[in-house]
Amino acid sequence: MALTREWRIHANGYDGHLEVTADAAGHVTGTVRFGGEPDNQLKAGFWDETSKKLVFTRVIDPNDSSKDQIYTGYWFPRNHTQPNGPSDLAGSFVAFAGTGGTPARHIFGWHATHG
Repeated sequence: MALTREWRIHANGYDGHLEVTADAAGHVTGTVRFGGEPDNQLKAGFWDETSKKLVFTRVIDPNDSSKDQIYTGYWFPRNHTQPNGPSDLAGSFVAFAGTGGTPARHIFGWHATHG
């Protein structure tokens, strides 16, 4: 599966590390870490192999869901003639009030690179 791997992630000006594993049914597990922060678990994640779509929730504080962030992104190869070569994910995430989201601005961009 093209998705299962380690990625360098860039989200709204923050750089980090994303580890994603998708099982055969498309359920996603993993972690994401930005800067010197601790690893955050991914939950409620799905990988759609047909559309190459990834969705997961970043759990920053298990006791405060206002700090969750919901990521959606799409996988694509950097060069269409090398589908198994370097690849990217790109999309957006929703930030709730606990991580700076407001009614006027709660959707932010992200992308990740591999290879």
